Amino acid sequence: MDVVNALLIYAALENEGNEPVLGSIRPIVPEQVFPRIQFSENGCWVDRDSRITGYNGRCVEPKIAAALGKDILLFSRRKESEREVEGLAEAIADMEHLFSDMFFVDGGGDSLILKKEDAIAESEYKDPFQGEDAVSLAALTQFPNAYLAVISVGLDISEEAFRRNVDLLSERGAYFGRVNLVSGEKEGRSLEGLERVIQFQSGFLDRYFTLAEKILVLKEEDIADPSKTKSHTAVVAYHALKGNFGLQRTFVRWEPTVDGQKGVLVNPEHQWMYFFKASAVHPLKKELNPGHSYFSGEEQ
Repeated sequence: MDVVNALLIYAALENEGNEPVLGSIRPIVPEQVFPRIQFSENGCWVDRDSRITGYNGRCVEPKIAAALGKDILLFSRRKESEREVEGLAEAIADMEHLFSDMFFVDGGGDSLILKKEDAIAESEYKDPFQGEDAVSLAALTQFPNAYLAVISVGLDISEEAFRRNVDLLSERGAYFGRVNLVSGEKEGRSLEGLERVIQFQSGFLDRYFTLAEKILVLKEEDIADPSKTKSHTAVVAYHALKGNFGLQRTFVRWEPTVDGQKGVLVNPEHQWMYFFKASAVHPLKKELNPGHSYFSGEEQ
């Protein structure tokens, strides 16, 4: 869901001798991608030469494809369509044969906004049923081999609400635990199953840092570089994993102000990645918000 933060999983899997495929979810249609290899109504491959139109210039996929030297899957969420959840699920299913397991990565924690009051003031979406992460998780209810991975908690959700929601998912057997991506420390009784897929062996961060530095705006002079992109959550994750704690600039338009200065207070907690059963999140939202669902075409 956050394709730059997904590079953490990509680099770790690659480091362990796997052949990961990077994917991205966007509220666009394949017809907005030139050139492309379309694999379904709602999905296509993006390469380094692809141009993506009509999305405010935020599509970083061609830049990442260039940095990786590999094409990227783009799953289309047809925004405001009555079939946006169903269509996204169909696109993922069309490519599911490529994967033993799937990781959907969220930076900031808005994927765990289960009730409106969980969000913080800076959250892009406060309604638990709206936004790209909400649509993605609704589509993932049918994929038991899908994990939700969350890093840099607290940028979009209150930490108190996040802890509470971790407990709720844990009660349902849907929280596996957390991993400190720098120290390798692991917490959680259910991580054994996750370790079958990924161990976060030493050395993957070097690959991640190389990729992140190629594509992220990390300092003011990077803003003018057309090969780089802004990402609020990915920049926080980068600095946390580098150990650059304290106030750090992210340079996005919605960057908050701390003590009169623009930036985010990066802290050691931002080094932890949390793992959940992705298919369990949307049903829990529906349980906690009876009668409230805002997806087009879904019964109220």
